[in-house]
Amino acid sequence: MTRFRIGAAIAGIALLAGLAATPARADCTALDAEIRSALEGRDVARFDGLYGRMVADVTCDAGYRDRVGRLMARMVQAASPRPDRATLEKALGYGRPWQVTAALADIGYDEQRWADAVRLYEEAIDDIRDVAANPKAPPRDVEERIVKRALQARALAPSYVQTRQFRGRKSGLASPHFRNFSAVAVPVPVQFDYNSSALTPNGAFAVEDIYAYLQENPHRGLKIVGHTDPRGSDGYNLRLSADRARTVANYLVELGYPFPIEVVGRGESEPFQPDDAGKYTDDELYAFDRRVEYVVEE
Repeated sequence: MTRFRIGAAIAGIALLAGLAATPARADCTALDAEIRSALEGRDVARFDGLYGRMVADVTCDAGYRDRVGRLMARMVQAASPRPDRATLEKALGYGRPWQVTAALADIGYDEQRWADAVRLYEEAIDDIRDVAANPKAPPRDVEERIVKRALQARALAPSYVQTRQFRGRKSGLASPHFRNFSAVAVPVPVQFDYNSSALTPNGAFAVEDIYAYLQENPHRGLKIVGHTDPRGSDGYNLRLSADRARTVANYLVELGYPFPIEVVGRGESEPFQPDDAGKYTDDELYAFDRRVEYVVEE
């Protein structure tokens, strides 16, 4: 699997441009000069000492510390042609830019640490959404890949991974609005009993997670769409997907959702499109296909 990393030459240009835009308060000027020198020289060995001094110095305000920490994190990542887990975790001790969290998520994904990967991908997604921290958006295909891998990791996790809270609200994969695009539908791996429309405990937890997002972001138009994997006949899968979508809708109403809900079953007709189908087992592909989607009207 390809991991996110920054080429040395590109990283140098980007980081130094960011450094030039990093102001320091007057009382922090002496330390700021040392920090800039270390970053300009890509002297990552000095980062620990400088970062500790910066955090302890109250004259280096929070905005300055955050920006320098992010630059240090990206520089540590860029210093290695293929940074490993230990390197990326060290980088995240300075700051948490999306490039680093996405790279560590890729390692977790390759190691099949699905829940860890979901949480890191969602953190990267929310950081990309932060225009103040990232004035320039990444290319659309980069963001789309992160979102797709996050969805896949959540589908493969043995237990449902609750969507991320960011700044007091449901965010991450819960919101259909990303930096470069808006999703038509939000897929959720709601689990049901085998050959049944009855929710498992994990399935109920997933629906409650959907409801939490809808509470914070009320929409008068909501559609719940059920999908199955290709095993079974077309007619059976169509009925099962509709029954499962209806179960989700009924539970949302039971939880308190106040508006009408349209229920649709698609059966096996719209399989999930993974990032690279050839790298997954049949069971993993089936896990991607078995999903419920919610579609909101703005």
